[in-house]
This record gives sequence, C-alpha cells and structure tokens, in this order.
Amino acid sequence: MAVFKALDTKEVEEFATTLAVDLGRRFPPASERRTDSGAKHQLKVVLNGLSARALRFHQENKLGVYKKAKLGNVFRWKLVEIGYSPEFVDRVTKEIVTQLATAK
Repeated sequence: MAVFKALDTKEVEEFATTLAVDLGRRFPPASERRTDSGAKHQLKVVLNGLSARALRFHQENKLGVYKKAKLGNVFRWKLVEIGYSPEFVDRVTKEIVTQLATAK
C-alpha cells in the first residue's frame, strides 16, 4: 500500500496549482513587463513567500524526488497556462524547485 501512496500526486498537484494561481493573482503576467525597482521588489517578496510555502509543504509531506519534480512540472505548466512568458516561467520555476531540492 505504501508504494501506491508514494505515487499518488493529487495533493502535490493541487498545491502546485494553488502556488501558480497565487503568483498570478499577486504578480499578474502583465507585471512581468515592468522594469521599475518596485516591480522587482514585489516579485522578490512574492517569490520568497511562495518558496516558504513550498518548503513548509515539503516538510509536512516529506516529498521525495518524484513528488518534487511533479510539483515543479505542474507549477510550470500552470504558469504557462496563466500567460507568463517562457523565460519568466523558467526563472520562477527554477527558483522554487531549487529551494525544494536544497531543503533538508
């Protein structure tokens, strides 16, 4: 039974979708064109919050390599669906996944 639970990613998918939607709400795709320091600061604050939530989720759910990868992929594709540029999606996803990969 534990094997099946290890492969069940429904909760991870829901969490990743929630993270992406939250980013879309707090820093909409139109904002990525802004180059002012306020936009950069806003993005930094939002990403720090998302990273903290992802780390907390990881600690509470003991994500393995497979589930971390699933979280990153679902997050990435939801951002694409929301309308972010490929460069932005890559940068933001890499930041979140790197935080998860280096977490103890």
